[in-house]
Amino acid sequence: MVEQTAFFLKYLPLKVTLTSVETASLPPYLGSTLRGAIGQVLRHDTDAYNYLYNNRVMSDNRQDIVNPYVIIPPAMDKTTYCAGEELCFEMLLFGDAVRYAGSLIEAMNMLQGQGLGASRYPFMLSKVTHSINQRLIWHENSFNAVALQSVLLPWRSLPGVRRVTVRTLTPLRIRRDGELIEQLDFPVIIRNITCRIEAITTRYGGWADKEEIKRIQTISSEIPTMQSNLYLKNMERYSNRQGQKMDFSGMMGMARFDGDLTPFVPWLYAAEILHIGRNTTFGMGQIDVEFL
Repeated sequence: MVEQTAFFLKYLPLKVTLTSVETASLPPYLGSTLRGAIGQVLRHDTDAYNYLYNNRVMSDNRQDIVNPYVIIPPAMDKTTYCAGEELCFEMLLFGDAVRYAGSLIEAMNMLQGQGLGASRYPFMLSKVTHSINQRLIWHENSFNAVALQSVLLPWRSLPGVRRVTVRTLTPLRIRRDGELIEQLDFPVIIRNITCRIEAITTRYGGWADKEEIKRIQTISSEIPTMQSNLYLKNMERYSNRQGQKMDFSGMMGMARFDGDLTPFVPWLYAAEILHIGRNTTFGMGQIDVEFL
């Protein structure tokens, strides 16, 4: 018997390996740095740049236009890369964005000229692999388009789940009434991931069961917070577009929730891959879940 699912989304998981040409001193969180550098060299391909990076401008500057990718940067707080040292990160392309994978990899191959960080340290593209099946997509200037195989966002379920622990791996940014929240309740998590899946599938391909989303959001209010050890990690990033530093703070830590959590398991698994909250394109809002 095939289990009924409430969403369908494909994505392409890319693992990118760069090599430092010289000793480089970079910011402790590289999500913004990598996104900005790739975007600058991607501008030569107008179609790819507009589809991946320029959604807000192309949509009359409406707020909260979801982008079709997530960058997962290296672990926070590593700032020095010696000459010859590898810098690895992941980039997930959602739905129809896979058609621009070739343009994106070409842009990454131009990063040596663009450089990373304020001092524009040169990094060479060493290889791009498929994060799940480990097939080489790009290596030594050879592009293997056959390896660009999207995978299905998994629908994973577990019976009898009575407790879940959610840990943030990167700062989680969620606003309420314009203010950044510093505590996390279960309905906020579920509302974020369900709305995110609905937005991505509507704009970039796939589908989501809107009635099931409404139901799951409603019953999430029955799940209490049993433990919360969260704190606000203060961070800043420099915006080239706005020419100034911007607040990049978010919640770090863990929260535990008890109750009948079985209906929420597939959505929480999906949240691990898709991230939640704001600035997910920079890798913010990456979580890890643990079920009991």
